[in-house]
Amino acid sequence: MKRIPNPRRIREWMALCLVILGCGVAGCHRDDTAGVAQSPKEAAGQLTRAFAGAPAETRQAAEQAADALRRGDFEKAVVSLTVVRASPQITLDQGLAVHASTVLMESRLVSAVESGDENARRAYALLKAMKSK
Repeated sequence: MKRIPNPRRIREWMALCLVILGCGVAGCHRDDTAGVAQSPKEAAGQLTRAFAGAPAETRQAAEQAADALRRGDFEKAVVSLTVVRASPQITLDQGLAVHASTVLMESRLVSAVESGDENARRAYALLKAMKSK
């Protein structure tokens, strides 16, 4: 004899599945700006914090990049970040700080290049070369 499922039980299971699916989707929501610095000062702070315990040479290059970001000297910041990226054993947090700085600089440089800034054009070319490595 076949057992007929209880319609109420089926609705309860379906509701439970929808709740679980909804929680999964809500938990997977990604904020595209999470971790990305919104200002040069914020990017500089992230670099300083992330590389505080790094070896001296890497920490010094990160501090130079942070100082250059604060001053708006993106060409110098890109050169310093290139040195930082070449360092062995970069941690996840350090890599994220470098990425956040790179994203911020790229957005700022694109705007400056569009307005005809030659310094920005050079810095953007360096940035593109750094990203392609």
